[in-house]
Amino acid sequence: MKRFKFSQSGSSMIEMLGVLTVAGMLGFGILKTISAVHGVFIQNMVVDEAQDLQKRISERFRFDGNYNKTLFNNKSCNDDDKVAKYLCDEKIAPFSMCSNGKLYHRGGGEVKVCQYGDNNQYDKYRIVFRGLSKRSCVALAQADWVIRKKSYIYDMSVNPNDESKKTIIYSNYYSGDHGNNVFPVGTSKAMEICNNGDDNTIQLTFF
Repeated sequence: MKRFKFSQSGSSMIEMLGVLTVAGMLGFGILKTISAVHGVFIQNMVVDEAQDLQKRISERFRFDGNYNKTLFNNKSCNDDDKVAKYLCDEKIAPFSMCSNGKLYHRGGGEVKVCQYGDNNQYDKYRIVFRGLSKRSCVALAQADWVIRKKSYIYDMSVNPNDESKKTIIYSNYYSGDHGNNVFPVGTSKAMEICNNGDDNTIQLTFF
């Protein structure tokens, strides 16, 4: 009888260990699923915010013909970011992006809106997304910037501050052969030009 009881006790412990192992595996799987779903949510929100911000700026200032007159008139996008404050104060930027007079994307990195113009013709502006995860970088690199059958994007630079990794994607406003560094950006190309870490930067230039 004692031998029988010992056998039952050992069997119960093994079964319990098995149950705990299965539960642990299920818990890990659930956590991975939640993490993946959250990552997809963040990447989609980053793209939505970028497209919404670009659309709002375009609709507000496109009739001016020169962004330097209004949006960027005596405003800097440096540490004392007067442009971001103006966009938030005027409720041009999406509310979700504004915090203490600065712009941030859903992934947590800062967003800058700066003036740009070839030959001092300030008819363009740049939106810079910093601190992007690879997932968000890939999604933003593949974003569609066509509005009413017209593209308002001039070019895109991925990780522009790192000369060894910098990639420029050209629009059809640039003449010449640019290989596969043109829009639309394919998934394999986006995966190649975005870093594996959370330190990606994408600089978008718009008309």
